[in-house]
Amino acid sequence: MLVSDDVGVGQFHFSRSVFAILMIVILGKLLGLSVIPTFWKPVLIRTLFMVIAIFLYFSVMPMMPIAEAGAGLFTSPIFVLLFSSILFRERIGWRRISAVAIGSAGVLLILRPGSEGFSLFHLIPVLSGASYALGSIITFRYLADESPLAILMSFIVAIGLSGAAAATGLKLFPVSSELIKQAPFLFSGWQAVDFQFWFWMCLIATGTCLALSMMTRAYQVVQTSYAAIYEYSYLISVGFFSWAFWGVVPSILSFVGILLIVGAGILIVFAQQGTDQAEKC
Repeated sequence: MLVSDDVGVGQFHFSRSVFAILMIVILGKLLGLSVIPTFWKPVLIRTLFMVIAIFLYFSVMPMMPIAEAGAGLFTSPIFVLLFSSILFRERIGWRRISAVAIGSAGVLLILRPGSEGFSLFHLIPVLSGASYALGSIITFRYLADESPLAILMSFIVAIGLSGAAAATGLKLFPVSSELIKQAPFLFSGWQAVDFQFWFWMCLIATGTCLALSMMTRAYQVVQTSYAAIYEYSYLISVGFFSWAFWGVVPSILSFVGILLIVGAGILIVFAQQGTDQAEKC
């Protein structure tokens, strides 16, 4: 919100990556960790899904309350469950089927298709959640031995280049003024910026590097569905800060939907624990 009035999503990601790449290199030197991937193929596939997820998520943030957009992104544990079952033949018990139903009900309460305020843009965070889930599955199954900073560097470079390409394309071939008016953050090309913008970019890049490096490491060492549950703390923090800074709060129905999505994620974890204990017996 602090920068979305000044630039588009492409320029945002490129500008953030400028600082983030430098920080990752410094962090790699300090910790003695490689920033160059060893397992290139799974890293690149994961990077593709993560770039799609984050690009979609940030694109829609100015168009709806952050907590609601975050709830769409954090449907990822539901998609982790579905994709694990479809792609890797993992068994799904009645508790996890119930979790999918509960989470889906939460999504419907937030999106409210058919309502006056609904548009196709509101589906973007859910698509983001699906893409994020695929990236998380790849991290756990194929990248446990990869340097977390190398995984992070791949993502930051890719999303920065994608942002530059998007901003350039929209500058050279601008969309209609109607679309820009409807979603300026999504459809704006390169814009002139000031020092304050770069200050916020530096701050955002610092937080991004710290958070993503720790999240990546978590997905490397524990089952994907276990790690995903702790990311729900994000919904608490964005809900609080969007209220504290901008006075934006979700509607009652949206709040209930967020709780259902969080509840579904928790149920998935408990169901996974029960499955693991049964297998050990």
